[in-house]
Amino acid sequence: MPSKRVLSPSFNALTKKKKLVGAPGEPNVTKITGSTRVKGDEMTRKESAYRAIDDSVPEIDNNDHSARVKVEFEYELPPNVFPKADPEDINAGPPAWTTIYNEIVEMRSKFHAPVDGQGCESMPNTITPGLKLSDPKRYRFQLLISLMLSSQTKDEVNYDAMVNLNTGLGNKHAQGFCLEAMSQLSPPEIDSYICKVGFHNRKAQYIAKTCQILKSEFDGDIPKTIEEIVKLPGVGPKMGYLLLQAGWGINSGIGVDVHLHRLALLWGWVSKKATTPEKCRLELESWIPKKYWSDINPLIVGFGQVVCVPRASNCDICALGRKGLCSAANKNLLRGPVTEERKAKLMKQRADLTTLINQYL
Repeated sequence: MPSKRVLSPSFNALTKKKKLVGAPGEPNVTKITGSTRVKGDEMTRKESAYRAIDDSVPEIDNNDHSARVKVEFEYELPPNVFPKADPEDINAGPPAWTTIYNEIVEMRSKFHAPVDGQGCESMPNTITPGLKLSDPKRYRFQLLISLMLSSQTKDEVNYDAMVNLNTGLGNKHAQGFCLEAMSQLSPPEIDSYICKVGFHNRKAQYIAKTCQILKSEFDGDIPKTIEEIVKLPGVGPKMGYLLLQAGWGINSGIGVDVHLHRLALLWGWVSKKATTPEKCRLELESWIPKKYWSDINPLIVGFGQVVCVPRASNCDICALGRKGLCSAANKNLLRGPVTEERKAKLMKQRADLTTLINQYL
């Protein structure tokens, strides 16, 4: 069995914490950069990291009136941690699939992709830290909305739309961004908050209809079966399986998006007949052990967002290319070390790739 995931990008990424120590008479201010991550009933990495950080910051004697200036302490927190695939599972699917999987686990530990803090599953907790534990029902609703907004839309744009909804509904309703508040909006009003996402007009109509269905048929909560979820307007299987995993802890299928579909075809994890995400899902589920189903989406999506991007893959900083594990690797990029000019271009990707790049300088 793989080791238990310490921190999964299906929840939020906590990257840094800053503590500003004020001058005499001013309060000490703690500033969080990045986002928070909450999972289950365990003490979260957020909590343990905060405890260690707070213990390490020296106490300030406010009776000391000597001249002082504000000092900023910055602390790096641990990276993503996915469990590696068990060697015993190598015979479950295509040759060397566990080798590819584990190399990606290693690479993903070195950067935070958009999906880690701004992906659908992590977004509600990023916007409202701890929401999944403090208000699970509201978390599930916000998760559903983020998934409905996600198609044909980058995580960063989707995140901005969710922030708009959180701010706007927070100003209008006592409970903030919740089903009751959203159900009071007309489609044009919803559209005004989400107008930068793809197909926003259609999605606004879907959301308005879905809110009424949830109130009338599901007691204001999210359905618990994939059959009921995909009957909601604008909700497909990918959204449904991710919603069940993160919202209810029900692991009944793999959420396959464009990145996972593209890369599964590239690595030969599925046949050429898997021409749609749904066909890809069925083939993957036929051989990938169920214990990996909830991890594989955020793991591969983050890799596809940042390293193996469409049209301009970064094979020179990819272990799969460097170790001959990917037949599609760009050989021109693999011929030499990463130059400073190339590094500058890589640093324009959707994540800070410094740690990954430094391996190949």
